[in-house]
Amino acid sequence: MQPEQLMALRRADMRTAVILMIVSTLAMVDSFSFPLTGSYAGVQNMWYVSPALFPIIVFSLLFLCGLSLLIKSITFIKKHPSIATAKESPASWGRFFLLVSLIAGMVYGFIPMIDFALSSFLFLFIFIFTFYSDNALFQKRIFVIWTTVSFLLAVVSFTTDLSDDKRMLFDWAMLAFIFCMLIVLYSWAKKSEQLKVWRVSWKTALIVTLIVCPLFRLGMLVPLPTEGLIINSMVDLKYTIHDLWREW
Repeated sequence: MQPEQLMALRRADMRTAVILMIVSTLAMVDSFSFPLTGSYAGVQNMWYVSPALFPIIVFSLLFLCGLSLLIKSITFIKKHPSIATAKESPASWGRFFLLVSLIAGMVYGFIPMIDFALSSFLFLFIFIFTFYSDNALFQKRIFVIWTTVSFLLAVVSFTTDLSDDKRMLFDWAMLAFIFCMLIVLYSWAKKSEQLKVWRVSWKTALIVTLIVCPLFRLGMLVPLPTEGLIINSMVDLKYTIHDLWREW
């Protein structure tokens, strides 16, 4: 990569870092609206089992990642003031807006409406596939799909108070959507000879989801932001196994 192109990339990183930090801060502020402590059925719940804990940890780490990227980009720019900046391509701006859409859509569209395990898997899968493949056409298509779905979910979340049964229907619809995205992205990867990218993306997303969700919900007993089809089934399975074990 030429020095001019590297300088343009670092300036783009600086903008991305600022947006990442702003979104993370807004999400953390919203997370603090959840009860940190409380008394339920005469039992005092401590802060470490608060539903606010998990999103606060996640968005704190995301804020630190953005801060690290900002410091790295500013340091590079100050160390190389003589390097000119190359003209940024439309593709670089597309990557920037895609990153903003992915994070904002996850925070304001998927998390308030969809079971956290489902939304986490889909977000990680699409995020990894998008930037690992580094294909401008894939990124453009995913931006349109993700932004549309996120916007619709956000509208429903902000305008409608859904019952648990209706919310469960959204989880089933999202499960079907995930399978569709797996198939669609597989076909894209196959045509571009990037099947390795597809395999790494869904496997990594699945492993992280299978580790993080049970760890917080079953291990630390921390309620996750939205518990539906997968999380509730996981909790029910835990207590079913526990009851069987006690009877045995």
